[in-house]
Amino acid sequence: MRKRVNSVITTILNARFSALFFAIILLFLLRPFLAGATALNIVTDIFLWLILISCVWAIHDKRKHQGIFLGMAVLAILADLLDFLLRSAVTSWVSKIAGVLFFAYAVGAILLYLAREEEVTADMIMAAASEYVLIGILFGFLYVLVEAAYPGSFSFSGAETNRPGLLYFSFVTLTTTGYGDVLPVSPQARSLAMLEALTGQLYIAITVARLVGLYTVRRKKH
Repeated sequence: MRKRVNSVITTILNARFSALFFAIILLFLLRPFLAGATALNIVTDIFLWLILISCVWAIHDKRKHQGIFLGMAVLAILADLLDFLLRSAVTSWVSKIAGVLFFAYAVGAILLYLAREEEVTADMIMAAASEYVLIGILFGFLYVLVEAAYPGSFSFSGAETNRPGLLYFSFVTLTTTGYGDVLPVSPQARSLAMLEALTGQLYIAITVARLVGLYTVRRKKH
């Protein structure tokens, strides 16, 4: 029994998407405990940079594609770093747009990978889990863009509107939890929130159905 458990753990850890998935989990588990409120944005940025690098090695197994994607990750990190140092309107917009483009590409690439796979493996399961959480991060960046373009689009109860808060709102919306402490106010924010809630529900339903279908076909073949 112990050997079988160890084998499963080893398989998961060796999967291509494991580093990405665990980097995302660290963002949620460790970030709030590593800094006070004033440094929370910095810590969030550092964890997001770790996720960017993890995406590079997870999504593409060919070095040529890895090089292109690594370039995109470096540009996104540099834009974020320049925004932190300079605090100008230009660097702020470049940082936000670079983040949206990078995570949109990552979400699309993993979605294509899941669509192409014909067999349920540990790698595919970790990819599916990573995809779900990356969708939440992507919408978090989109909310940041909306707030920048339409100030006051979100209402925070007793808190300042910032990236960590909008990431929190994104995952509350993706999972349709809806605590009510953050509310979309503008039409743009509400439309985006509805799209994310619908995406979260459809993704779970379709992905689970596909995984079960592929597993059933495999069992029948054997």
